[in-house]
Amino acid sequence: MPETETKLEKLAKIIDGQVVSNQAAVQICIKGIVAGFPVKLEAIQANYPFGVSYFIETSSFSSMSVNESFKLVVTPKYARGRLSAITRFLFFERRGQNVDVPALDSALIFKYDNGFLAKQFAHCPNVAANIQALEKQTHFNEMVIKSDAGLYLSQPTPFNVLDLEQCKETFDTLAKLAQVLFEVF
Repeated sequence: MPETETKLEKLAKIIDGQVVSNQAAVQICIKGIVAGFPVKLEAIQANYPFGVSYFIETSSFSSMSVNESFKLVVTPKYARGRLSAITRFLFFERRGQNVDVPALDSALIFKYDNGFLAKQFAHCPNVAANIQALEKQTHFNEMVIKSDAGLYLSQPTPFNVLDLEQCKETFDTLAKLAQVLFEVF
């Protein structure tokens, strides 16, 4: 457990934050600031099988009403290429919705509630590259982008084996996406 505490303190310094103790629901909770946005990393337990969750809050900066907001859920595909047709046929994988960015549509599954705004976000400069970078860095289970709240990313890696440099890169990439939400929406 002392190595977990040391790792918590190191990560708190990296994100200019602090370790939040005495959480009833989670064992790991670190809150901080990245690129001016409030961030949080949580894990139910530090060990396997529990992964970590990243949160970046943009709601305090948002001036959008509910009618002009969007929610975009991104999940990885289980199979790619010709195998994806077979897995969809066998009902292992859902089809999803397109964001009209070929590099993203071929690699990830999208679900959104406001197609126009979700596609507009996906077409913003560097958004596709940042989403692809997050998928490559973290192999996330799910990423949720809410224009009126912020970003959430679920990574299956347990906290005890999480690389702190990769964690910092993940927060930096999420902050770039949050910056687009802040500027465009």
